[in-house]
Amino acid sequence: MKEQFEVIEIDNEIMTLKVNQTGGCHSCEASSGCGTGILANYFNQYSVFNKPYQNGVSVGDFVTLEISSSELFLRAFMLYIAPILTLFLGAAIGMAFFPQQEFWHILFSGIGLIVMLFSCRWFFK
Repeated sequence: MKEQFEVIEIDNEIMTLKVNQTGGCHSCEASSGCGTGILANYFNQYSVFNKPYQNGVSVGDFVTLEISSSELFLRAFMLYIAPILTLFLGAAIGMAFFPQQEFWHILFSGIGLIVMLFSCRWFFK
C-alpha cells in the first residue's frame, strides 16, 4: 500500500509529514454519513507524524511511503481483532471466577478491552 504525504517541517534531520487528504474518505460524497468518513474526521489530528530526513526533500514536497502487506495486516489485526478478542477473554475470565455475577463479567470484559487499547497505543508509538 502506497500513500503520499506532504512535508510540512524539517527540523534536526526529522521530517514532519502530513497525510495528503485529497483521496479516499475525504473526497467521497458519502463521507458525512459513512462510519469510516466520520472516524476519519474524528482522528484527523493523527494525520501528522515524523520520519527521518531523506536527502533532497524540502518543505512543501510530497513523498510516497509504502507499507508491506504483512505490516498492514499486523496493524489491522492489532487495531480491530485484538481488542475484540481481549473483550471476550476478559468476559471468560470473569465467568470462570464469578459464574453467577454478571457485574464481574462486564468488568473483566471492560478491563481486557482497555488494557488492549492501551497496549496497541504503546505498540504503535
